[in-house]
Amino acid sequence: MQDSERSLISGGRVFTGDPDRPWAEAVAVEANRIVFVGDAAEAEQAAGAGARRIDAQGGLVLPGFIDGHAHLVMTGAGLLKAQLRDAPDLGEIQRRIGDWAEAHPDATRVLGRGWVHAAIPGGEPTRAMLDAVVPDRPAYIESYDYHSCWANSAALAELGIDRDTPDPVGGRIVRDPDTGEATGYLLETVVTERIWPLLNRVSDEETDRHLAAALKTYAESGVTSIVEMALEESALRAMLRAAEAGQLTARVVAHAIIHRTGEAASELAQVEAATRLTQAHRGDHLRVAGIKLISDGTIDGCTAALTEPYTNGQNADPIWDSESLDRVVVAADKAGLQIAIHAIGDKAIRSALDALEHAAQVNGTSGLRHRIEHLEYADPQDIERLGKLGVTASMQPIHADPGFLSNWAAMLGEQRAEQGFAWPLYLEAGATLAFGTDSPTASHEALTNMFVAASRKSPADASIPAHRPDWALPLADAFLHGTRESARAAFLEHTTGMLRPGFAADLVILDGDPIAEGPDSLLKAKVRLTLMNGEITHSD
Repeated sequence: MQDSERSLISGGRVFTGDPDRPWAEAVAVEANRIVFVGDAAEAEQAAGAGARRIDAQGGLVLPGFIDGHAHLVMTGAGLLKAQLRDAPDLGEIQRRIGDWAEAHPDATRVLGRGWVHAAIPGGEPTRAMLDAVVPDRPAYIESYDYHSCWANSAALAELGIDRDTPDPVGGRIVRDPDTGEATGYLLETVVTERIWPLLNRVSDEETDRHLAAALKTYAESGVTSIVEMALEESALRAMLRAAEAGQLTARVVAHAIIHRTGEAASELAQVEAATRLTQAHRGDHLRVAGIKLISDGTIDGCTAALTEPYTNGQNADPIWDSESLDRVVVAADKAGLQIAIHAIGDKAIRSALDALEHAAQVNGTSGLRHRIEHLEYADPQDIERLGKLGVTASMQPIHADPGFLSNWAAMLGEQRAEQGFAWPLYLEAGATLAFGTDSPTASHEALTNMFVAASRKSPADASIPAHRPDWALPLADAFLHGTRESARAAFLEHTTGMLRPGFAADLVILDGDPIAEGPDSLLKAKVRLTLMNGEITHSD
C-alpha cells in the first residue's frame, strides 16, 4: 500500500543548489519536508517501501523556482487582456485590439497590455490611433512595462483628463504642443494614481479569478515562491482567501506599495499601515515583508532618471525627491521593514543608495536586506557601493531580451547601452543577485528567464545578436540566482531555494537536462512536475 505521506523522487540528476552537496541522485520527502538527498539506494531506504514513487525519467530535478519580483494578481488580470507584446507594428496592434473588442462586446472597457515603444511610430501612441478601432468605449492599453498607458478619447473623458488637468507629482500627461490637449499617452503616476484604482474596482470574485489564473500558470512554469512587488489591499484579501481554502499554491512574500502623493503625512501613514500588515501577516505561505517604492520610470519611455540626458535630449527626475525619499526610507527602516526601491536609471539608483545609506546611519540598522529593483543602467561605482552596503540587486534577465531592446538602446546611446544589465559586476561587488521576471511586464516563464540569463539572446528570434554575451552566466549559476539567491533575498533561505534535508519539499522536474545539454535546450524544455510543500501543483 502506498504511503501518501512519503515520496521518492529519482530517475534523473538532482541539482540541489546546496553548496555542501551540489549534485545527488534522488530525494526523499516526508509530508511537506525533504528528509534525504543523496544516492538512490539510501534515498529509497529513507523514503520507505510504501512511498509514492516519482520517476524523473532522465530529467533534471532542481529546487522550485522563486520569482524574485512579480505582480501576481496583475499577472492573472493581464492574461485576460489583448496581448500585444509581440505585435511588430501599429497595424497589428490595432488589429488585435479590435479583435478583442469584437470578442468582448459586453465589456465596459476595452483592455490590452504589452505594446512596446518601438512598434509605435515615434514611440508615442495617440488617442486618434486608438479611436480608429475603439470609438465607442473607454480603452486602456498598458505598455509592456506598465509605466505608461495609452487611452482613447472615451477613456480620457472617463478619467476626467482634459487640457486643464495638471500633471500629478511624478507623472505626466503628454499634450499636443499646438493645442495643449491630452494626446492619450499617460505616464507614471497618472497610471498608478488614476488608472489602476479605476481598473481595480472589480468584485472579490473577479480578483479571486485573476489570482487563480496566475497561480495556475506559475505552477505550470515551475515556480513555487513569488515575491509580490506591489501589494494592494484587494490582492491581499484574495491571497488570504486562497490561503484559507488551501489554494495558495506558491509561497508569497509581499511588499506593500507606497504611493507618491507629495504629502509627507499621507506617505508616512502608508508606511505605518504597511508596518501593521507585516505584523499581522507572517505565515509560511503568506508573509508581508515590507514596502515597495517606485523611484523612476523606464528607459523606453524616457522616464527613468539619468545623470545625463537621453539621446533625444529628454530626461526625467526621480519620482521621489531626496528629502521625501529619505523621510519614508528612514521611517520604514526604523520600523524594521524590508525596503524595495524600483530604480532603473543611474540617477535614481544613486538616489536610492543615498537613501538606504542615510537610513542606516540615522537608525543604526543592518541586516534588513534592503533591495533595489531592476538596476538596468547603473554607474559602476554605484554597483561597487551597492555591494558594500549589502543591498540586494534584484534583476530580471527577461528584460535583457535583445528582441525588445532596440528603442531602449537607441534612447541610451551605444556606449551606455553596452553597460546595461551588468549582472557579473554585481557579483564581483559581492551583492546578492536575485532573479525574477517582473511579470506581467514580461513573460512569467521561469525557463525563458533562465535562457536569457545564460545566453543574453532573444528566446523568440535567434537571428538577433545577443546583448553583451560576455555577461551571460553559466546556466547552473543562473538557476542559483532564480532559486537559492532569490530565497535569501526574501528571507526564505532556511525554508526553500535548495534541496536539503529539513527544507520544504519545493522542487521541479524538467523533461530534459539543460545543464548538460546547454541553454538552447531551455527553449524546448518543459516542466514535467512541480511540487510545492510536498503537494503536486502541476503534472504534465
